[in-house]
Amino acid sequence: MKKIFLIVSGWIFSSTRSRFLFGVTVTALFIRLGIIIVAGNPQHPEMYEHGAIADNLYHGHGFAMHWPYASLDPQRIALMQKPPQFEGAFMPPINPYQIFFIYKIFGETPVAIWIIMLLGALYSSLIPLAVFHTAKLFSSENQSRISSLIAVFFFPAAFAVTTFSGSSLYQLIVVLTLGCAIRSVQNPSNKNFILLGFSAAIMTLLRSEFLIIGAVLIIAAGILAHINKKKINSLRLIIPAVFIFAAIISPWTIRNYFLFGKFVPIVDHPWHEIWRGNNLYASGSTYDAIGNSVWENSNQYPKVIRALDSLTYDKNFDLRADSIFHHEVLAFIHDHPARFAELSAIKIFSLLTIDYHHTASRNPLYFILMMAIIIPSILGMIALFRNSRTSGNFSIFSLYSIFFLYYCVIIVSTFILPRYQIYIFSALLPVTGMGILTLKQKFSTI
Repeated sequence: MKKIFLIVSGWIFSSTRSRFLFGVTVTALFIRLGIIIVAGNPQHPEMYEHGAIADNLYHGHGFAMHWPYASLDPQRIALMQKPPQFEGAFMPPINPYQIFFIYKIFGETPVAIWIIMLLGALYSSLIPLAVFHTAKLFSSENQSRISSLIAVFFFPAAFAVTTFSGSSLYQLIVVLTLGCAIRSVQNPSNKNFILLGFSAAIMTLLRSEFLIIGAVLIIAAGILAHINKKKINSLRLIIPAVFIFAAIISPWTIRNYFLFGKFVPIVDHPWHEIWRGNNLYASGSTYDAIGNSVWENSNQYPKVIRALDSLTYDKNFDLRADSIFHHEVLAFIHDHPARFAELSAIKIFSLLTIDYHHTASRNPLYFILMMAIIIPSILGMIALFRNSRTSGNFSIFSLYSIFFLYYCVIIVSTFILPRYQIYIFSALLPVTGMGILTLKQKFSTI
């Protein structure tokens, strides 16, 4: 056993960098391929809204789907059983179009589902590589290798390869985006800032809420670069990055404007997501106490269903429906401020532990795996802050803090979901090596 440990330890810390990175990438890929073989479901996949839109694209109905609610109106029920007549913006575009293009090549077949999962495995296997290169910007070689190795065995994230929400792709892109932000601060150049604008735009077209944090990261990187290097003209760097960011996103926003006649940056129902986490039956999770999804239904929300049924079912249905949820959310917060505060606390606690309303999350093994990431992430952030006071790396701590605090606000505003928690802590993987070293130092002094 000792000999095996020495061999493994030698490969991790003593092998050449290229050999180590090749090893972690291949190991990550094989683990994820194994997960697909064991847990993948190509015959009867559950693809939710992404699959529904891709299916309608494939059958010539455009980027469209029916609003997924249980109507009480027989005519509305009959209408919703037919293909949608009007396009919408229920999801960001990249992942539905990715599924659609695979359908175009392979048809709506199990082969297409295998290809989607294999693409997810490829994206996910590149995360340890991205984590290493991001961590190397601010931590030692050994700490970076530890972070990369943790990314390989982050099984809750790895299992995203069997799902169809684009999780593996945005887990990868968020690490790259934060890495670009750090590079932009450390080595301010048009190239680095343009890469930051590009990656932030791709993230926005994968996750709509990234629109705000993407712009904030570009501006923050420019300000921090100016603070670190007084001679830097930050506007000269920020403006091209913002231009690239806007140029990539704007075709979708312009499409939405011509579609709705209103400014809809990415998606058309933000208040619905906020309502799911803030209503009389909300749990803080997207699931209730018995494991059912928190969604509008006639038993708990008859008023909402009747209001939805009263709307004209046309191209602006989604926008008018979202205004109903806007009103419901504001009324809930006004009438039940204590419950809103309680739900907010539950969401943050769940983010830092597990979503205990989600059945699979209550598995002790899942709890252990998540805490094995959460604890080193938090300790790594603390270590980054402490080091920043002496090493000048306060900018890096600031960028990660901006990201994390922003998503705390998003979780409080909406709800916690294991997939969201995994995404947030995937972004923090580069700091886990510093967290592990902190743990080691603490235990060595006991």
